[in-house]
Amino acid sequence: MLRVVKSGNCYILQPQDSELEFSERDFSTSYWQTRPGFETIASGRGSSCIVQLDHGRAILRQYHRGGLVGNLLSNQYLWMGKKMSRPWREWHVLLRAQQAGLPVPQPIAACACRSGFWYRAALMTAYLDDTEMLTVRLRRESLAADGWHRLGALIRQMHEAGIRHADLTTDNILIDSKNRFYLVDFDKARMMKRLGDWQWRPLLRLQRSMEKRDSIQKLHYNADDWQTMMDSYQS
Repeated sequence: MLRVVKSGNCYILQPQDSELEFSERDFSTSYWQTRPGFETIASGRGSSCIVQLDHGRAILRQYHRGGLVGNLLSNQYLWMGKKMSRPWREWHVLLRAQQAGLPVPQPIAACACRSGFWYRAALMTAYLDDTEMLTVRLRRESLAADGWHRLGALIRQMHEAGIRHADLTTDNILIDSKNRFYLVDFDKARMMKRLGDWQWRPLLRLQRSMEKRDSIQKLHYNADDWQTMMDSYQS
């Protein structure tokens, strides 16, 4: 069960049984900058940071547009009701993923702050300890065939759950010291009714991200690794 409270111009979403209380300021990076535990996180788009809550660390991510539109409306979106806002939709994708047994971060709170026809938004999720981006791991060392096999099976599980990840890259796949994978950043993800042809586009996105990063950063990755993953995905 979820509950929605209003703080200023912001609608805040969080679990009904949460012991934490959030207000508009909690979704502002500037509020956390002088507080213990604050860390910035480099990302390709938008801004994310690590914040320290009473019950552990969390990731606070501000929603930002990419591409040409982002130059004009970097963090503003057309208001169509809170249920249609970016964090609301991502939250419900995360719930679907959890129900399917997928390793995704636990959503803690979300906000959508309206100003006339526009809104700004942010999402807070539990910090995944002992993890790094798959990109970082592959820059340092290769992944065993078993790892590629498990990754292929995990992506297949996500697709069979009807989740279409909009930005499936090696930056949005995390791996821990025990070689367990996690999927993150479900902004603009969609929930699909059944498998069809849609699942190949995210896979192509992943393949291109690997090849692009390999050409620039020299990853420990080759065509055999991709084939191992795809064999598992299609088995």
